[in-house]
Amino acid sequence: MLYICATPIGNLQDISLRALQVLQQSEVILCENTRNSRYLLEQHNVKVKKLVAFHQHNEAVITEKVIQWLQDGLTVTQISDAGTPGISDPGGRLCSKILELGLPLSPIPGACAYISLVSVSGLTIPHMFYGFLPAKTTHRCKILNQWHDISCAVCIYEAPHRIVECLTDIVKCLGDNRPVILGRELTKQFETIVKTTADELLKFILSDSNQQRGEFVLIIEPVHEDIVVGDDGISSSSLAKPQLSSEQINTLNLLLPELPPKKAVTLTHKITGADKNLLYNYAVQNK
Repeated sequence: MLYICATPIGNLQDISLRALQVLQQSEVILCENTRNSRYLLEQHNVKVKKLVAFHQHNEAVITEKVIQWLQDGLTVTQISDAGTPGISDPGGRLCSKILELGLPLSPIPGACAYISLVSVSGLTIPHMFYGFLPAKTTHRCKILNQWHDISCAVCIYEAPHRIVECLTDIVKCLGDNRPVILGRELTKQFETIVKTTADELLKFILSDSNQQRGEFVLIIEPVHEDIVVGDDGISSSSLAKPQLSSEQINTLNLLLPELPPKKAVTLTHKITGADKNLLYNYAVQNK
């Protein structure tokens, strides 16, 4: 049997009794980093028979070995450095191959960073998980722009060295007032959970360098739907999107004939404080 076993994302006590039992019985344990995993296993008194590094650079080679081990009747368990294997971690290709061959495998559920944040987010709407956004701004914005009018929440991971760039692009592509939820260093000593707007979250991160450290989970909420009751007493749904005022539109209209759209949008934003995305969309539509 191949077991796919979740491990703690921070607090070492967040591991199940079943996970510990399976790890004790395993002839082979696959892991991302042998040093990190050996420490975890030692803390729970798991006697390791064979610990094998398994990551994106050797996934193909080790997968073939796992197939042979399973065919020889061995119990193999895969763990990651933190959380559930296959969730933005190695393991997807291995499981795909094992399923293709009809060999037995089984999940050992447990900690998962994005599920942990969803559980305390207060979300009452559907959500989807994306994982890590592309590292380059151009590619990242291409994805973000697709979520401008999405009707569900989107959960992503981000690395500490890219969190500022990522939030900057979220503000640029989705707007200052886009609702977001941040989970940083979940289950660890300096855990941070914040629910605010994209712009305010960026300011918060920039104001404290300590908030730029650790592992990040972000939930990007859709534009909220509000219930509006008209004078006739009939309720209707309306999207609570920020709108351009007549003053902001007039300012942009004065500048558009004289300047390139991008420059006109930037100046209008500085003068009136209007949302850049709304200004740019208006400029393109009325060019």
